[in-house]
Amino acid sequence: MKNLKKFNDFISESFLDSTSFFGKFGSLINSALSDTVNSEDYENSVEKGDSPEPGGAPAESPAGKGIPLEKNADLSSTEMDSYGERIGISDKSDVGKLNQPAKGPIGNLVNSAYANLNVSTRKIPATDGGKLGCAAATSIMFYRATGYSLAGNTPVCIGTLTVYDELDAKSKEPMSAWKKITDWKTNYQPGDIIITRRRSRAGHVGIVVNNGKIISNSSSGFKGDKLGQIEENYTISSWEKDVAKRNPTETAIFRYQGPYKTSWS
Repeated sequence: MKNLKKFNDFISESFLDSTSFFGKFGSLINSALSDTVNSEDYENSVEKGDSPEPGGAPAESPAGKGIPLEKNADLSSTEMDSYGERIGISDKSDVGKLNQPAKGPIGNLVNSAYANLNVSTRKIPATDGGKLGCAAATSIMFYRATGYSLAGNTPVCIGTLTVYDELDAKSKEPMSAWKKITDWKTNYQPGDIIITRRRSRAGHVGIVVNNGKIISNSSSGFKGDKLGQIEENYTISSWEKDVAKRNPTETAIFRYQGPYKTSWS
């Protein structure tokens, strides 16, 4: 444990807390983004943040700091639907096994988000056929990336309230695996968890990917697809216009700085 602490201190002091670097890098990326809106006003309008969590096997919560195992994938739009199967997310059906890929966690949140495009949330308990599936979808993407629970100590967490409140509390702990970013409109980067908390009303959560786009659950069926599945359905700009306006004071990004498992054990 002493050696682990020294390693964590080294990681912390060396680059993960270099906010000036990430700030400048984020600004460069942001300046190149277009303001194209990829969502509709009604998209995910029925998401709730106070739904109960389903049952499920416990999952560990991550602690300490680590680094991703893989670089972010650079995919064209035509490659996205096939990317998951290529790296081992082969069953995207309503009853797909949670522990995919079989070889172990993907090792990168962005790559997991891309790999889980079109994964169904329709059969997950308490999601109303996938209409309330945003926290579940983000939990699945996070779990398949890291091997750890996003929130609620279960692989699939249902409530956006649970996700926001737990990550907010964890971000305040010493040597936390999470960092809260409140200036999310400009200080965002691929792999960030973006969430708008609305207590008992409609909230939403997803993962920022390349070029400021966001992957999350679609409760209404985005651009003609089925409802209740994971889609690339927002940008930072459209999140501000369509989601954050519901509760701008409790919209934030939570940046994961924790470890990644290399197997499901």
